[in-house]
This record gives sequence, C-alpha cells and structure tokens, in this order.
Amino acid sequence: MLSVIQRHIQEASNTSLLEPHWGYVNRVLPCTNDVGSCEYLDSVYWMHDVSMLYTFILWAAIGFTLIVIFALRVSEPWPSWKKTQDGHGDQIIRRPASLHYRSWRAVRATFRKWILPEAFVAFFGNVTRLQLLVLAILLGYLLIFSFVGIVYKTWITPVKNSTLHNTRTRLGGFADRVGALAYALTPLTIALSSRESILTLITGIPYQSFNFLHRWLGRIILIQSFLHTLGWTLIEGRFYQPQPTTFKNFINETYIVWGCVAIFFITFLYIFSLRWAIALTGYEVFRKAHYVVAGLYLGACWAHWSHLACWMIASLGIFGLDRGIRLFRTAMIHSGHGGGTKGFGFHCVQLSLRYFHDEDGGVIRLKLQDTRKSWAVGQHYFLTFPALTIWQSHPFTVASVPGQHHFIIRCRKGETSRLKRLATQTSTTSEGVPTLNQTPVVLCGPYGTALLTSKSQPTNILAIAGGTGVSLTLPLVLAATAAPDFAEVAVDFVWIIRRQSNLQWIASELDGLKRRASSGAINFRVHVYVTQVMDDTFTAQNLEKCLLGVSSKPASEASNGERRIDELDFNITYTNSEHPSLCNIVSEFKDSRSSSAFRTRVIGSGPASMGHDLRAAVAKWNDGPKVLRDEKLWDMSLDWDDRMG
Repeated sequence: MLSVIQRHIQEASNTSLLEPHWGYVNRVLPCTNDVGSCEYLDSVYWMHDVSMLYTFILWAAIGFTLIVIFALRVSEPWPSWKKTQDGHGDQIIRRPASLHYRSWRAVRATFRKWILPEAFVAFFGNVTRLQLLVLAILLGYLLIFSFVGIVYKTWITPVKNSTLHNTRTRLGGFADRVGALAYALTPLTIALSSRESILTLITGIPYQSFNFLHRWLGRIILIQSFLHTLGWTLIEGRFYQPQPTTFKNFINETYIVWGCVAIFFITFLYIFSLRWAIALTGYEVFRKAHYVVAGLYLGACWAHWSHLACWMIASLGIFGLDRGIRLFRTAMIHSGHGGGTKGFGFHCVQLSLRYFHDEDGGVIRLKLQDTRKSWAVGQHYFLTFPALTIWQSHPFTVASVPGQHHFIIRCRKGETSRLKRLATQTSTTSEGVPTLNQTPVVLCGPYGTALLTSKSQPTNILAIAGGTGVSLTLPLVLAATAAPDFAEVAVDFVWIIRRQSNLQWIASELDGLKRRASSGAINFRVHVYVTQVMDDTFTAQNLEKCLLGVSSKPASEASNGERRIDELDFNITYTNSEHPSLCNIVSEFKDSRSSSAFRTRVIGSGPASMGHDLRAAVAKWNDGPKVLRDEKLWDMSLDWDDRMG
C-alpha cells in the first residue's frame, strides 16, 4: 500500500529535509523529481497553505462578528428622560433626552426595516432577510475563496519506467481547498444545532432561529464533500497512470476508506433530514439517528485526515458540551434537586390533563403546580411522558407565569395523539364524580430566551397569538399587566381563534385579564377575533359562562360586516371566515394606543403565514430618521415563534 508521501510523488533520502506544513504531510526537500513534478509540488503546498489561511480568516471574521454583537448588547444605552408639558400646561409628556440613545434606536430601526421581512419564501421557507443575508455572506465567501489562490496550470509529467504520462492540474488544489473549508465549517454547523447554545448567550437570539443556517450549512458541507471526493476520484482514476493499478492502490488506502465512510454518513444525514423522510420515520427516530450518525461522521472525518483533526475535536467538544449539559440537567432532576422528591432515581411529577374537543383534533391543557422560580416568561421545557414512552421528549412553551406550569397542546399525530387518548379516558371518584385525568411527566429545561424579566425596560407591548400560540403571549401579558413599571405603557392582547369554544382553553385567565382591562388602573385592552361562524353547540349562555362575568351584549352587525361583542376594553369580533389584517392591528396600536415616549415591542406566535404578515407589518413602522428626530413614530421590534394554530 502506498504511503501518503509516496502518493505525492516525493522521494526521501538520507540527505533530505522535511519541511512542515500545518494540516498537511511534510514536504521533502530538495525535490529530486522531474521539473514538471517539482513545479506541481510547489503549487500544491502553496495552495494548501493559502487554504489554511482562508479557514483562519473565516473563523476570525466569525469571532469578530460575535464579539461586536456581544459588545453592542452589553453597551446598549438605558433611556434617560426629560419631561415637558403640553400647550395647555396640563399633561406631562416624557421624551428621550439622550441623543446617544435616539441614535442607537434609529440605527436599529433602519436595520430592522430592511432585514425583518421575509423573502424567497417559496424556496427558503419562512425566514427573514437577515437569515438570508448571513447565508449569502457565507456563500459569497466560500465561492470566492474556493477559487482564489488556485494555480491554474497543467503539467504533463512522465511515469518512471514507462512511456505513460501523468496529467497534473489545479484540480488537486481545488479539491483540497473545498475539503478544508468543509472541515472548518463543521464546528459552526454543530454550534448552530446546539440547544445549550453559546451563540444564544452571545447574541441573545433563541437557538431555534439558528436551525435554518444549520440545515443550509449542512447542505453546503455535503456539496463540498462531494466536490472533494469527485476531484480526487478523477485525479487518481483518470489523470494518473497506469490504470487501473493507480486507482486500486488509492481506494485501498486506510484514510481513503474512512473518507468513503464519511461521505456515506453525511449523505445519510442529509437524506433523513428531508421532510418526507422525517414524516416516514418519525421525528424522534430522526433526532436520535441524527445524533448518533453525526458523531460517527465526525469520527470518520478525523480518521480520514488526522492532520486537520482540530476542527473535528472542536466539533466533538461543542457536541459533547451540549449533550453533557442536558444529561446534567436530567441527572439533577432525577436526583431531586431544583424541587421534587429527594434521593437519586427516576422521579416524575404528576400533572392533570383536560381535553377540549374541536374539529381540528382537539386541544389538551396540562397543569401542575411548581414553586420553582428558575425560569422566565417566554421560555419552554422539553416534556417526556413515561406513561407513553421514555424515548421521546417534545418542547412546549409554558402558558403561565412562574410559580406554576400550564401547557396548551394542539393534538396532532404521533405523541400528541397518544396523549389525547390518555386525556380522554374517563375517571371518577368513589362517589362517582368525574375527575381530571393525571399522568406523570419529566420536565427538562428551561430553554430559550426570556421575554420579560424584572430588569426589562418598560415598553409598549402588542401581543398577538393565533390558536395555541397563546402559550407564548398569555404569560407575557399576565406578567406585564402586573408589573408596576408597565403602568405608563400600552399593553394589548390580541388572540385569533377559529371557534368561540376555543375561549375555554384559558377561561380563568380571560376572566383575570377582563378585570384588569376594566379596572382602568392600567392602559390595557383585550381583543379576541373568531374567524369561523359561531358554533351551534356553543350557545350564548356557554360563552357568558366561559368568560366568567363578561356581560355579553347582543351581537350587532358592524359596518364592515363583522359581528362584535364589546364591554369596555374587552371585546370579541366575529370575522365571517376571514382573518383580520395584522397590518391594520399593528397600525391601530401604533397610532392610537402606544405611548410615544417608549419603544414598542410586538410579540407573536402562531402559524408561519401569520409570522410572514406580522414581519412585514412591523418592518413598515421602523423609520430611523424619524426616530432620530424624536417624532411619534418610534422603532418597533418583533419577537416571533412559529407554531401551528
């Protein structure tokens, strides 16, 4: 079997010197081959050194970008205020006094105006221009530096002891270049998929938002791997002579065998991450197989080219840290730390299940009491139901404020359909009174970024949810309307549902929100949109009972054909099978509800199409120059979470 050095037409003697090249085999000097072969070796080693330089520049740019983002986050100015009276001397108006603060907000508003909307949805799906911009920058870098620094020359060199000739071209250097860049991208790809994400800690962006880049970088690495393999297959199977002896010796080398194994693993990862494959095998099979095969792929890459093992070591370190933290969390839960039964073992907590039937498959509300305060509004947990299986866990946003855990789950296929059967099983007390079903559950988390903390700046809040997306917005509104710092801002809760019977999901919370809205102590309104006709089985009496005290007035025909039920700042609108305009909702809130002294946050969750419209509506209201001039039109941010309604 030929050695790597022999394959690179280098012959060493007692007088030879070995010149080290980082990430490659040592260069044998002086070169004793023919002139063409020596020139080829010069170009090969020069191209390799340039390739290493480009990988370092890539990571230097990534590191610099992350440092800048982190520095901007920690240095964000806190608003200072000046108070002026209106023309009549009656009302005190608060205005931001700091030019630094206004300039900061103006830059962010301009940035958000152009990168927040979605683009090329038919091809890329529901992703923002920012995500596409980051992908385009990476693709541009890879495209340029895959070809820059390549020696575009061909050498025809003789084969010793024969009349044959080898054809040596720039293809070897190009194949090595794309292979080196694929290795350098691997740690970034692993980091983008990590649930315990260091990128989230640095940027403040939820780890779910990195999934798009993770998928596309995986595809880029797949293409680079095939180009690398194709290049060396052509070189060893066609351009080098004699054949087929040269190719047989090449394909039997150990590091080439490991390269073929790595190609098989990355192809498996790609195929079984496609939607049809996930639908065929199930999400949990995909997730577990993805972990195992990804680890095997990293090991195969290490064995293929150990000179660049640093990238695989970094990838395995990120992968192991993510899994290790998760296992540590699970071990702490099972040993009784953080609340729960003391002592080591597999401990579960009991939760109650309540099922709400509808034509879309039904909804389950899970409820358990928990006094732990180690999570914040907007975060989610991964839930495992041992009564169903211990091998699956699914993420669910907590639909309540800290101190208790409520989850609202739409019943679909897979695990949630089995949970539905568990929730619909009837049970009674010894006196024959129906009771709520209970089941054990294991919680792992919390994960995600907090939407509201005790240190959050007061802002106008427009919370818009579609269907079960209310899990994200409901606790936010409950927390904001109870916080003294938010007394001067406007808070609106908008919920878009299909049927009025869906109001039962959060009946008690709606009653509390109705009381807060009607108290007049805070600037708070609730608006529920029902997009389908009134349920025949859900009468007006049921509606009144569901709202726990809302005195429903008879439905009247509005000028736009909608039917409304209003009371003070709590109203329900029936839209006759049409979805309300999110652009109009956002515009109305900005024009007539929000305080110009505070910036505005829109928090939304629901179907992807709803997110598409909401991003466009929020981007419309961002105008940097007007923010800088301290006009009423302030910058508006958006926190969005995709969810089926």
